[in-house]
Amino acid sequence: MMERQRVRERQPEREQRFQDHEWNEARDRNRKRWNELYKERPRVVQFDRVPWEQSRAAFHKVFTAADLPLLERKPWLAPMNTLRLLMQTIEGGHKNSNHRHYAEVPFYIVEGKGHEVHDGKRYDWEAGDLMIVPPYCMHQHYCDEGPARLVYCQADHGGVQGGEIVELNEYFKLPEGARFLYDQNGAPAGYRRQEGDEFLFGSANAIGSEHMARRFRESPPEPSHEVTDDYEYFVRLYQEECYWRQAVPQVIRPRDRQWQDTRNGRCLWYIHPNHPPMVTGLRLFECYAQELPPGGRSGKHHHIGEEIHFIVEGRGYDVIDGEKWEWEQDDVVACPVLSAHQSFNADPVHPAKFIVFKSRTYDYMSFGGVEHFEDAAP
Repeated sequence: MMERQRVRERQPEREQRFQDHEWNEARDRNRKRWNELYKERPRVVQFDRVPWEQSRAAFHKVFTAADLPLLERKPWLAPMNTLRLLMQTIEGGHKNSNHRHYAEVPFYIVEGKGHEVHDGKRYDWEAGDLMIVPPYCMHQHYCDEGPARLVYCQADHGGVQGGEIVELNEYFKLPEGARFLYDQNGAPAGYRRQEGDEFLFGSANAIGSEHMARRFRESPPEPSHEVTDDYEYFVRLYQEECYWRQAVPQVIRPRDRQWQDTRNGRCLWYIHPNHPPMVTGLRLFECYAQELPPGGRSGKHHHIGEEIHFIVEGRGYDVIDGEKWEWEQDDVVACPVLSAHQSFNADPVHPAKFIVFKSRTYDYMSFGGVEHFEDAAP
């Protein structure tokens, strides 16, 4: 009896528990709002309903978004979990800002001719090309014959955030009452609003910029580290990615790819996971052009990752989860996560063509592949 009492005396009292309802309720509120937006917003964003807007970097239109504050502020946007699609326009003889950010970005050249300067190297492009900006690349677009229009897709990958602008777009204006802040060399480094809030352009807002700059230094040597155990695999991988980042082609031309007649229709892949990243350059996207013959349709399929179509030419409609959405040239079709979709050409005489950007984010979570329902037809 005495022994049992001693045991109870040695046992600590159970710690008190506090109910954290906000933990779940905050996520429930966020999920509810996202579901409401998917019901409220259209699956096709019409070009003429999207305003042109000036930012620090470019003059652009924004068609889709992956963050709730931006969706609430811009009521024309289509909600997407991982993809943001924009169009940038540049007048002949002009350029956008010189800047960089962590994530890779593909640009489809809709019209115009121009060139890039990526980390000090020049790359020429023209209509129909896919220009790619590798991770953490200092880049600037120049329009040589214009106007130029570039459609580009950004992936919300949930990783490190931040960017650096070293040269503002020439048309950028400060908010009313704001004043520039300057660095030690006298260059604009940000601005201060009347209320006192400061907004910086450079590396001060870019987490780990010095580490990234070291990773992507100029002219890295070819990988040479020997993999002797599983840890050394990662040391080798660091070398390979540093080298890949500099050596990868940064303009993909349609003449360097072949059209394929598939069960989903006639397609030309710019970026495909079956092509080694050392060749295609990007890892977060699939990207291809698709043509629909007069009166024809694509295949019908389903996949986890989101998909966006930019209509290059023609008119038609998509059926997304059983609902019909009409489109025409320059419109954007937003196919959400887990949606079954199929594209139709409504013109009995002329073909339709669109560019597809598909997120590969879910492929890395074991949710890759396509569930095919119906073949394409002329």
